[in-house]
Amino acid sequence: MDKIAIEAARLLFTDGGAGWVVAVLLGLACWHLHRENLRVLEARIDDTGATATALERASQTNAAVATALESRTRVLEDLSRLSAEIARGIERNDERARDKFDEVLRLVADLRRAEHGRA
Repeated sequence: MDKIAIEAARLLFTDGGAGWVVAVLLGLACWHLHRENLRVLEARIDDTGATATALERASQTNAAVATALESRTRVLEDLSRLSAEIARGIERNDERARDKFDEVLRLVADLRRAEHGRA
């Protein structure tokens, strides 16, 4: 870098002012590189903003999915509890039905015994 600066200074004062042309061209090149660098930085800032927006949307989506899964889990727990209650109810109803059927069978047996006793 120092060699380039020394060479540019030497050319500035030699060859009847041709160095000024070189200096102007170097200035224009630096100015162009500076503008190009600013464009690249602006593009990076835009990309960073787009990435941040995408991450925020993904975070919101993940939160919505987590809420839906939590709701689904609660529904499944409720369904499991209801199924257990229904199963217990069926068992109680089966026992009642068996008891009533046994009672009917006893009554029929009593009636048969009473019939056989008369005969």
